[in-house]
Amino acid sequence: MPKKIRLNGTVVGDRNAYIYEWLEIPHISPSSVSRLLDEANGEEIEIYISSGGGDAWAGNEIFTLVKEYSGFVTSKIPSIAGSAASVFAMAADKVLISPTGQIFIHNSATWTDGNKEDHQQTIQMLESVDEAMVNAYVLKTGKTREELRDLMKNETFFNAQRAVELGFADEIMFATEEFSPTANLSMGAELPPDVLDKVRNKLLSMTPAKGGSNSQIEPSAVKAKEPKAADKPKEEPKTMDMKELKEKHPELFAQITNDAEAAERSRVAAITSLAEKTPGSAELVKAAIANGETAGELAIKMVEASQVRIANAAKDRELDAKESGTDKVASLEAKTPDAAKEADAEAAVANMVAMAQNIKPKNGGRR
Repeated sequence: MPKKIRLNGTVVGDRNAYIYEWLEIPHISPSSVSRLLDEANGEEIEIYISSGGGDAWAGNEIFTLVKEYSGFVTSKIPSIAGSAASVFAMAADKVLISPTGQIFIHNSATWTDGNKEDHQQTIQMLESVDEAMVNAYVLKTGKTREELRDLMKNETFFNAQRAVELGFADEIMFATEEFSPTANLSMGAELPPDVLDKVRNKLLSMTPAKGGSNSQIEPSAVKAKEPKAADKPKEEPKTMDMKELKEKHPELFAQITNDAEAAERSRVAAITSLAEKTPGSAELVKAAIANGETAGELAIKMVEASQVRIANAAKDRELDAKESGTDKVASLEAKTPDAAKEADAEAAVANMVAMAQNIKPKNGGRR
């Protein structure tokens, strides 16, 4: 009895697979397929494919994994094998399709930006990806490259009869055939690159980005378009609390926790350093630490407090002068001790303003 493997969902690269897993969005990745094939250990297998496609390079990698498998492989298509999924479906020794199944092929697509050289590089890359997919289709169907390129250009869907007629499938399977998969991957919709970046930054917000400019096209950016399916029900992604994150991703949880603790220590150290330069600010410092304020926010409050104290002191001196009658005495060239203190206080405020302006977010605080 052949082992049964079910591959449902968007085809994604290993680089993004953990994001789909964290969001509990069904997906197919090369590492997951490799693990399932290793578990099959050379026994005869049947791979049930229900996927609209996704990452072209990931699909090509899965094609190679299936092609190299030592046991006999049968691909079965109960619903759709589209785009990248249609590529690795062709790697099987035998391809069966349900009477209600579909195969979908098309030219590759991607997102790009930059100058004309960047766009020209993207065009060349897409041409190469298309030719690679044609290689897989030629091996299975025996049709000419020109015929296959025309079908891809027209974004062609094949029903069961047409798929067999053109050589993409060997037989039409019974629509009512039942199976109990011993291994399972799940199905979902591909996330756009900007969403993947936002989620990745959210998960690793405290981790410095590796590498330089992102002006070059990354392999994971190339996708084989999923067919439009406005009537396909959308699954609401489930949120994961910190307890689940700790259980499912202990290393990521530890990294985030350690980075958060380091940021908090940095924030408190910056506030303490600022307090040492500003005597009489103990209450403000205590409140800033408790309320999660940054050193920059504390510095501004210190400046405002100093300005209030200076203004009140000036009013008191003016009142004292009126009561004593000294306001009628001609002023002297030399500064009195009070005037000197006032000048020093004003200078201190100026220094505090400059200090506050130079405080940077990297000194700690909320992010």
